[in-house]
Amino acid sequence: MRTFLVLCDAGSIAGAARRLGLSAPAVSKQLAALEGSLEVSLLERSTRRMVLTPAGQLFRRHATETLRLLDERESRCLSLMRGEPSGTLRVVAARWLGETCLVPRLDDFLKVCPGVELQLELAERFPDMEREEIDLIFGMSMPGSNGMVRRTLGMTAYWLCAAPDYLARHGVPETPDQLAGHRLIGHSERPMEPVLLRDGRQVEMRPMLRLNDTKAMITAARQGLGIAWLHHYMVCEAVAGGELCRLLSDWERPPLDLSLFYRASGRGLPSLRHFIDFAVAACQLPALEPDR
Repeated sequence: MRTFLVLCDAGSIAGAARRLGLSAPAVSKQLAALEGSLEVSLLERSTRRMVLTPAGQLFRRHATETLRLLDERESRCLSLMRGEPSGTLRVVAARWLGETCLVPRLDDFLKVCPGVELQLELAERFPDMEREEIDLIFGMSMPGSNGMVRRTLGMTAYWLCAAPDYLARHGVPETPDQLAGHRLIGHSERPMEPVLLRDGRQVEMRPMLRLNDTKAMITAARQGLGIAWLHHYMVCEAVAGGELCRLLSDWERPPLDLSLFYRASGRGLPSLRHFIDFAVAACQLPALEPDR
């Protein structure tokens, strides 16, 4: 199965052989044995390319899931035999929280779990956990699918913020209607949608700048390029220090959960349990004001 999946990714017998450190005849022999045992053709081969047959496409999905489950069971078994977590743990963390909360404290986790290979991706996205074989998603304020377990890390709220210099030049919006005439610093990974306020109020704002990183958005806001709409924990220090001003606080939506997600099938994975405990301890969000 593993050889077949490498072959699918490589696109050729020679390419798969190089990745696996095998000879091309050895890879061909394994493919022939697999097709013989299944009694179906998985690949259509020509002198120029290889294409998956419908049966091959189905078996590729099956092999990916089977090997993922096998790796999980193997990790659990090794952990029980060795008395410590082991195996590969794949985590996707929201970039700001990953850089601020997780990465500075990773030594605490790796000391406790030296047998774990941690693959940590800092990205502001909600991946397909099954297809991408992700064990944990950290720091998301959006709902997950029904097949995932959700654990709350704390509460967050969206704040509208702008630099004093920007407000001096463009005026301070006193009502939601006045926001429409202002510039918005938007996130390029988020769909184009109105700013959402209390009681279902929506305001259309013109995004004059769209960035794919929240730290860059904060920097742009500090430079007076526009109004940013971000989680409170990202900007509360800048607001407290006077670098940014919090706008229309009476119109903010109620707080929402900030959570981590993992597949129910990974609930018993020792490395995952240890990382969840570590992540919850590492993520200490600034307190919110009482709901108005």
